[in-house]
Amino acid sequence: MKKVILLLLVLAVLIGVAVVTKDNSENRLKPAAAREKLLPDLDVNAVRKIKIKEYDTEKSVFNTVTLAITGDQWGVGERSGYPAAFEKLGKMLMDLKDQKAGKQKKYGPGAWADLKLKEPKDGVKDEGAGLAIELLGDNDKVIRTLVLGKNVTSSTVGREASPFGGGGNERYARVNDDGDTVWQVDGQFYDIRPAPEDWIEKSFIEVAKIKDVEITAPTAADSWKASRKDETGDFALADAKPGEDFDKDKASLATVLANPTFNDVVTKDKANADFMKGATKAKITTFEGFTYNVQFIKKGSGSDEKYYISVATTGDFPKERPAVKDEKPEDKKKADDEFAAKKKTLEEKLAKEKKADGWVFEISSYTLGGLEKKRSELMKEKPADDPAKAGGAPPAPAPAPMSPPAPPAPPAPPKTPITVTTPPVSVPASPAPAAPAPPKPELQAPPKDPLPVTPAPAKPTDAPKPAAPAPAPAKPEEPKK
Repeated sequence: MKKVILLLLVLAVLIGVAVVTKDNSENRLKPAAAREKLLPDLDVNAVRKIKIKEYDTEKSVFNTVTLAITGDQWGVGERSGYPAAFEKLGKMLMDLKDQKAGKQKKYGPGAWADLKLKEPKDGVKDEGAGLAIELLGDNDKVIRTLVLGKNVTSSTVGREASPFGGGGNERYARVNDDGDTVWQVDGQFYDIRPAPEDWIEKSFIEVAKIKDVEITAPTAADSWKASRKDETGDFALADAKPGEDFDKDKASLATVLANPTFNDVVTKDKANADFMKGATKAKITTFEGFTYNVQFIKKGSGSDEKYYISVATTGDFPKERPAVKDEKPEDKKKADDEFAAKKKTLEEKLAKEKKADGWVFEISSYTLGGLEKKRSELMKEKPADDPAKAGGAPPAPAPAPMSPPAPPAPPAPPKTPITVTTPPVSVPASPAPAAPAPPKPELQAPPKDPLPVTPAPAKPTDAPKPAAPAPAPAKPEEPKK
């Protein structure tokens, strides 16, 4: 009897363990239904706000960016609502809508941290959290939450490794209402980052056909103004002083701010009235009627050096085309249509560029294109009259040209008497005859150590006679032959 009871208890325990194991398994793994798209039935037009969040494990900081639509324009929340890059934002939404679901995996919440698929919480430093993209509709109602995790590591032998980690162009992803399903999607979403500067609209002013540039520097002596008479002419200093020689090549005034870019936007709370205190001012007018009132300033030094700029744009365009005497109707219509089209283009350009009014932008120094130069830095350098005053030693005199070497001296006379065929010459006994003077060729004396140069043969008519050999030591005269 006891054995029967014991067997029944063991059986009950086994049944209980099986039920619990089954329940735990079902609770731990709740797969989603297989589907084609990662975010099925996503209505991108219903999205009114996007939050991108991530914990940066390398820098131990929590990064976030908020993109929200106000009226008919998207803005970046972390940049005081500055206009967002609509093309980039729209591309992200369409990519998410068209993203294939990929391979289906089943991992419980305990494995999410290893795959970096935990949803990041605001301000919480969690190394198991991934990159979250939260799509919200009206009244901040959540439409979808997508978490992007680690790049997929391939175990395929011989497969080329991705430079971004893993073995291919795949990444783990998890959707908030998919239970325990983890998707292995084709794509790594490199351009989606929680960096506000990545999402701001980078289109800026575009100055063209400049007529005048007037610089008002904090120090009056550094101010200057340059103008030109037509669009193709050279700039000249408007108020040149005696002795000033303007160098038009030291500042690219014709193309200044022609295609400028900026790195970031300063938030409104930082860009207060004192932020641009001490800035240099520039007034730029164009032949088309635009006026740009610019301020720029440098802050910091060394690796912390940054340049900032603000701009206010106005335009003054002709309202009507001047009448032309005796103009034919067909010519008038054509000219009126061209004038209206150009006027519309200028007005649209003005409306676009006025969006930058009131903002302060971080730029690179080369963007200014010479506007930061002082008056003295735009002048041509004068040649120094006195080398000592110029701060340098006087130039060394040029070396004197080397004189051509004299013809080589004739060989020394032999010690034995020389028999000559010339008529006999009587030699007085004393005093000893002086050596005849050598001919005077029109050559300068050679240097002390002349270089061994073989002289070119002289013409027979111009060759100097060879110098007479030096007299030999006195010997007893021999009888003449």
